[in-house]
Amino acid sequence: MLFTFLVLTQGCEKQESDFQPLSGGFGVVTKAIGIDSGPGAKLFYKDASGKLTLIWPFFGLNEEPMLFTNDMAFLVGDMPDDKRRFGGSVIYLAVQAPGPALDVSEDILKLWAESEKLDYQKVRGQYAPSELKAAPDGIEVQYLRLNYDDTNLPATYVMSWQQVSNLIQNIKRTGKKRIMEMPHVVYLKNYYGPDTLGAADMPVYRNTNYYRTGNH
Repeated sequence: MLFTFLVLTQGCEKQESDFQPLSGGFGVVTKAIGIDSGPGAKLFYKDASGKLTLIWPFFGLNEEPMLFTNDMAFLVGDMPDDKRRFGGSVIYLAVQAPGPALDVSEDILKLWAESEKLDYQKVRGQYAPSELKAAPDGIEVQYLRLNYDDTNLPATYVMSWQQVSNLIQNIKRTGKKRIMEMPHVVYLKNYYGPDTLGAADMPVYRNTNYYRTGNH
């Protein structure tokens, strides 16, 4: 199941919507994107008692779809830098109800590298998450090469939902807890080394447009 959200800029208005259910207990709360505010939607999970759990607080700038099946969701989340600026850095997030969110950006890139018989540590940090779309019974993600030119082709990888589920279970077992504040969100990520993938101080290329934090 696929949903796409486009949140429009409306000055500095920050009124939030009510919870809008989507699929499998997941839903969104949206707000207008103001001059001083971040991406305009938050992903929540609502359990049978009506309790809302914040899954991810920032998405909406990239206009990428959210994909759902049964109790799982997959999306492109916006990621602020250390100064809470948004300039194009995104991560791939997978979540199984009721959460938490899992940053799977490096895990999928590693699977792509293995499929191409490449040493992941040598290509790590050279690609950044870019695009997401639905594939037959699964998802397709694309990473664009940093320092892009005509000879640097994107990395594309297709996964079934069963593979996504297996990845989720693996990260639940081995992932390290990460904490984002304002708002407070806990998510998990496997550790492959110091953060480099799609870092906010790196240029990120999406749809041939150049993004860098603080400079559009």
